[in-house]
Amino acid sequence: MDDSHAGVETIALGERLTAEQVRIHITHLPAMILAPTLGGLFSAWVLWEAVEERYLAIGMALVLLVSALRALLYYWYRATPERRQYERKWRRLAILGALVSGIIWGSAAIFLYPPLDPDYLVYLVALLALIPVAPVAALAIYMPAFYAYYLPCIIPFLIVLLASGNRPEQLTALLLIMMSGATINFAREYAKTLNENLRLRLQLSDKKEALEETARVKTHFLAAASHDLRQPVHAMGLFLESLRPRLRKPEDRELLDNVDNALQGLRGMLSEMLDISRLDAEVVHVDHRPLRLCDLLEKLAQEYAPQAAGKGLRLRFRCPDQGITVISDSSMLERILRNLLENALKYTQRGGILLACRQRGDHVQVQVIDTGRGIAAEKLDEIFLEFTQIDNPARDATRGLGLGLAIVQRLARLLGHEITVRSRPGQGSTFNLWLTGGEESARAAPAASTPASPTDRSLAGLGPVLIIDDDEDIRSGTARLLRQWGVHPLSANSAEAALALLRETGERPSVLVVDYRLAEGQTALMAIDRLQAFLRTTVPAIIITGDTDPERIREAHGSGHLLLHKPLEPERLKLCLASLATSPAETTP
Repeated sequence: MDDSHAGVETIALGERLTAEQVRIHITHLPAMILAPTLGGLFSAWVLWEAVEERYLAIGMALVLLVSALRALLYYWYRATPERRQYERKWRRLAILGALVSGIIWGSAAIFLYPPLDPDYLVYLVALLALIPVAPVAALAIYMPAFYAYYLPCIIPFLIVLLASGNRPEQLTALLLIMMSGATINFAREYAKTLNENLRLRLQLSDKKEALEETARVKTHFLAAASHDLRQPVHAMGLFLESLRPRLRKPEDRELLDNVDNALQGLRGMLSEMLDISRLDAEVVHVDHRPLRLCDLLEKLAQEYAPQAAGKGLRLRFRCPDQGITVISDSSMLERILRNLLENALKYTQRGGILLACRQRGDHVQVQVIDTGRGIAAEKLDEIFLEFTQIDNPARDATRGLGLGLAIVQRLARLLGHEITVRSRPGQGSTFNLWLTGGEESARAAPAASTPASPTDRSLAGLGPVLIIDDDEDIRSGTARLLRQWGVHPLSANSAEAALALLRETGERPSVLVVDYRLAEGQTALMAIDRLQAFLRTTVPAIIITGDTDPERIREAHGSGHLLLHKPLEPERLKLCLASLATSPAETTP
């Protein structure tokens, strides 16, 4: 939060309300400068030779002087930092400006009335009666300024009329007194309405800032909690993988599989949180290409049909035109459809699910229709919110975190696809995904070739691997796993310790495996830079992070090194090490 907002927050609501009244009053100054100046010049032209000309000249000079001073006040205020606009001097200046202007215009009744030429009497009476009333709307927002202008402006004219001894003029004064009462009452009611609106606006602004601060705290807490949870889960996965070859009895292996299944469920929940963070960090690369939609839908239908049958449901697939082609990112589109199908399976207890597509002009409509419990109309906007499960108030962990549809909406937005939903309680839901249709010529485009997987590559040719992590369990688990794979591990808890170890042993690592967040504010990028400078060699590096803070993900993603996220499946680490096993290190000059 910046300094201006920090200063504002310490000011009471009443003080802020008054400051806001003054702010609006000052923003109206250009109108209160222009109108009186033009009106004064016009009146001086009309009344020239009908009243004392010297008084007109002096009066106009004073009006122009006050207008110039008000213009300076306006620009001075606008150039002042927000936190200093709450100072009391602005109130005094606003009242002073209104008071001086009221005295100048009020003096016109003393020096100009009655006119030398009786033909101008009606014009002068109308002018002197209208001058106090004209700026009411602009001044009433700040009543002290209104009184400072109105009373000095109207009272001299009333005194002149009452003291004239002429009955029509005295009756005119009485009429003006009644009009003044009505004008003041109108100004008070007008100010009351405006100020109530201002008060509500400030209160809403306070609540909005409080909600935003709560959201920031929640995001920070979730990022910190996610990182702290990922650490032991990551270490647990490493130890379980190291334990697997040691177990011989079938019942021991079965027990290990049960533990591993529970760990996979936890990994899945953490991965959903990571997906949200990666989307927020805008590091997800979109690869729009033409693809045969029916092939993807058929594959998903075949994969999820056994799960549906296991619940006594029927999953049907309908694609009337096998040649339908759309432009999208195949992996992200598949993720969207998987989440929609899994959501339908979760909330459908009887009947079935339909996965269908159809051509709609230049677009293709994909539908996931279920006969589940449905969603109330007033809840439809909530289903795409993070951590929201409409019918899971008890937060049953076995039913996920409530991120599936939030990910669907963000991925759809990222891909430029529209998603809509219709639902009726007790009858089911229909999710519609609108895709851009592909060109006819693109339908025959051959599928992109997939590079060969390095899963089966040997790690035998891999030299020492240096592990840097300030968590002892993770260092120990990773080192144990590397030795099990036939790789010599070196481990340290910081860049300084790693440099000391290399100086002592004289070994040169072939790969660096570095945790992103190290102790004392150090990061993997700092550690890698220091080690490569020491080794004078570009050593391949793998950064492993448990952070879900979008800013940290962006920084790590932009480093150019391999980036893996905790909790990491051991096979994923092995795959990455295998891909680097033949990457030669290049000595830098």
